Amino acid sequence: MKRYPLRSSVLWVRGLILALLSVSLVALFTQYAYAQVRFVRGYRIQLLNAARSVQQTSDGGYIVAGWTSYPGGFDSDILLIKTDANGDVQWAKTYGGIGWDEAHSVQQTSDGGYIVAGGTRSFGAGDNDVLLVKTDAFGNVQWAKTYGGTDNDRAFSVQQTSDGGYIVAGWTSSFGAGGDILLIKTDENGNLQWAKTYGGTDNDWAYSVQQTSGGGYIVAGGTRSFGAGDNDVLLVKTDAFGNVQWAKTYGGTDNDRAFSVQQTSDGGYIVAGWTSSFGAGDNDVFLIKTNASGNLQWAKTYGEVGYDEAYSVQQTSDGGYIVAGATYSFGAGNFLIKTDANGNLQWAKTYGGTGGESANSVRQTSDGGYIVAGGTYYRVVLIKTDENGDIGSCSIVSSVIPTLGIISP
Repeated sequence: MKRYPLRSSVLWVRGLILALLSVSLVALFTQYAYAQVRFVRGYRIQLLNAARSVQQTSDGGYIVAGWTSYPGGFDSDILLIKTDANGDVQWAKTYGGIGWDEAHSVQQTSDGGYIVAGGTRSFGAGDNDVLLVKTDAFGNVQWAKTYGGTDNDRAFSVQQTSDGGYIVAGWTSSFGAGGDILLIKTDENGNLQWAKTYGGTDNDWAYSVQQTSGGGYIVAGGTRSFGAGDNDVLLVKTDAFGNVQWAKTYGGTDNDRAFSVQQTSDGGYIVAGWTSSFGAGDNDVFLIKTNASGNLQWAKTYGEVGYDEAYSVQQTSDGGYIVAGATYSFGAGNFLIKTDANGNLQWAKTYGGTGGESANSVRQTSDGGYIVAGGTYYRVVLIKTDENGDIGSCSIVSSVIPTLGIISP
C-alpha cells in the first residue's frame, strides 16, 4: 500500500434556495411479524425509482432517500420516504425542479428532522451542483442550499457533526486540478464554513465521509491520480478543518474502488467496495480493515466468477461487519454478507434474482437485525431481516402509483 500527500485548496461555494415539490406516496405489500420483525416492501411513485440510503429513526421506523423518474426523461426528483417499524409508509415527499435531482445520503438530525445530500441540475450555478436539503420531522423543507461552480459537482455522503453542522463529501470538476474530491463543512443552517478539494491531475472522488472520534474526518472513495493501478481505493484522514493528516491508497494493477467507510470501535477503519485486481471474478466485494493510521490490518474479497460489489458497510454489535451490495455470481440480486471481526465469512444471503437489483445501504437495527435499501430501477425495495439475514416467506405482491401533484418553483 502506498501513501501520497494530497494537496488541498479552498473552494468558493455559493448556496441558493431551492424551490421544491412534494407528493404523498402510497406503499404496499406483504409483511410477516416475528420476534424480530421481518418484511420486504416495495415503493413506487413513477416508473423508475431508486433507493440510495436508509437509516433507522428514533421512533423505530426508517427513513429512505433516493430518486424517482420516468424512463427516457431528462429529469428526476429526490425521493424521501418515512416508514414505521413495519415498513408502512407514514409520509413520502419528492423535491426538485425541471432537471435531474437525486439524493445519495440521508441522516436523521438531532432535532428529529432529516438532512439529505445529492446533486441537482435544476438549481445552482453549473451543469450539476451539490444539493443539501434540511427538512423537519415530516419532510417539510426548512432550507435547501446548492454548492458548486460552473461545471459538474455532486455529493454522495452527509453526516451531522458534533457542533450541529454538516460534513458533505463528493466530487467536483469545477474546482481543483482535475475531477477532485470535494469536502464541504457547513453550520447548522447550511452556511459554508469551509470547503476543500483533494486530488491530482486525474479523477479522484469520494463516496463516504464520517466524523471521527478526534473531531476530524475520514473520507473514502477512489483515485486515478495515485496508487498502483487504473483506479485504487483512496482513504483520506483530515483534521477538523479539512487539513490532510494522512492519505493512503489500496489496490492492485487493475480497478479498485471504495463506497463506504466507518470508524471501528478500536479506532481504526472498515472500508467496503469492489476490486478487479484481486479475487475470483470480474469484480469481487472488497473489505479492508486498517488501524487508526490507515495501515492495513487485513483485506478480504468475497465473490465468484461474476460481478460482486459492495456499497455499504457497518460494524455490528458483536464486533463483526455487515456488508450490502449486488451479486451476479449467486443469482442476480441484493447481496448481504456478515463477517466476524477478522473478516471471516459467517453468512451470505441474496434477495431477488431477476437482474438489475442492488442493495445500496445497510444498517443494523435496534432488535439486532438489519435494514437494507435498494431494489431495481422500477421500485424502491426495503428489506428487514433478522440477525441471520433471514426474511422468511416475505415477498412483494403489488404496487400502486399515485397521481402526482406538482408545485412549480
